[in-house]
Amino acid sequence: MNSRPKRITRNSLLGEQGIALIHQRVLEMGYLWYPTGAVEAGIDGLIELRDPTTGAVRNSIVQVQSKATESAFDGETEHGFFFVCDERDLDYWLNGNAPVILVRSRPKTQEAYWVSIKDYFSDPVIRKSRKIVFDKAKSKFDKFAQQVIWDLAIPRDSGVFRPPLPKTELLHSSLLPVVKFADKLFVAETEYRLPSQIWAEFKRLDVRAGGEWFLQDGRILSFQPLDEFPFSKICDNGTIETFDTSEWASSDSPDRHREFVRLLNRCLSAKLFAIGVKFDRGYNHYYFRATDDLSTRKVRYISLRNRQTRREVFKGYASKITPDRISYYRHSAFEGQFLRFDESWFLQITPTYRFTWNGHHISGSAAERLKGIKRLERNGAVLGQLVMWAAMLNTAPDLFGDYLFLHFGVLQPFRFDYGIEDSQWLPKEEPDEAANLADTEELLS
Repeated sequence: MNSRPKRITRNSLLGEQGIALIHQRVLEMGYLWYPTGAVEAGIDGLIELRDPTTGAVRNSIVQVQSKATESAFDGETEHGFFFVCDERDLDYWLNGNAPVILVRSRPKTQEAYWVSIKDYFSDPVIRKSRKIVFDKAKSKFDKFAQQVIWDLAIPRDSGVFRPPLPKTELLHSSLLPVVKFADKLFVAETEYRLPSQIWAEFKRLDVRAGGEWFLQDGRILSFQPLDEFPFSKICDNGTIETFDTSEWASSDSPDRHREFVRLLNRCLSAKLFAIGVKFDRGYNHYYFRATDDLSTRKVRYISLRNRQTRREVFKGYASKITPDRISYYRHSAFEGQFLRFDESWFLQITPTYRFTWNGHHISGSAAERLKGIKRLERNGAVLGQLVMWAAMLNTAPDLFGDYLFLHFGVLQPFRFDYGIEDSQWLPKEEPDEAANLADTEELLS
């Protein structure tokens, strides 16, 4: 099968011609030209000053943005023309302390005109208009502009900073919205004083009961109906009250706030237990249980690209000294906290890891291993874990179908007009991490 040949668009060729013309004129001035390349946004190259007499390089720069055309300039007359800047470009040019010049050119006629952006838009009225009026006689970009370019350059001792690139970036918060919880909340008195006594009674009755309840000061608060079996067997039925859950969810009472969060945590534990995730009260985190044979466990979920992917959530790692012996097991985990903002509830997910020596008991070096992985882990890896946990919580059923007491939405994205161009520093990362980060960059773009 014939492959489609690579094509270079007419606009791309025109852009290169404009930059080539700038390069030629900069050399005629006796200065140095450094193109920034395709990864740069808003700046096409840098002029570095060089003393034409001594040849000494001055370590001072002027940033250049090229705008080339092959047709007439906007509003062109014999004496001039105008150009309207893009708002985001203009913000970018004005936000650093390095001087920026805009060069408007027509390569086919070898014409090039320039303006100092910061000087031209120092007037707020002109800044608001975003419009540059070029005087052809006064703004030619040729060797005679050498001295003015020199005067623009930043003194050596003032330092240079450049603003964030005008690159749209999509960020995801660690807040997973709670979109549904139980409609009713039940309260009743009981003669039992310890949860273990209630669980023992359920065992005696040979019945399975949900864990969406807690015992406090002789009262049971529950999302499970207390007037139905088996809860009716452990309650004083004459004291059972039914409330709209919103009376707790929207309450400003600290006590009701704590009680509602406690019930949500019981629901979260029950929802996750069905997919092999347990809660460790001592470490205050949820973690994937070990497989029965201690083999690697992988889970499938829908990624941000809306396609099936998978992740290792339990895995053994061999000893570096004795390769045939497992040194430790790593479990994917997270710390979860329910928070209310205005009238909405969210689960804050903080990805972490659990380290065990046999799949069950915490490793003696767990703290050091966790500290080490947190130090090395980059945003892409953290985001991957966050997306995985959010996806699992969105789809996790109980053993009998859809879980009724707690539903989550999706991670909320926030779009920003500025971001970090990861491709500029990915080559400095380890290969595996660079691939992970590149993958994350692609799915967020």
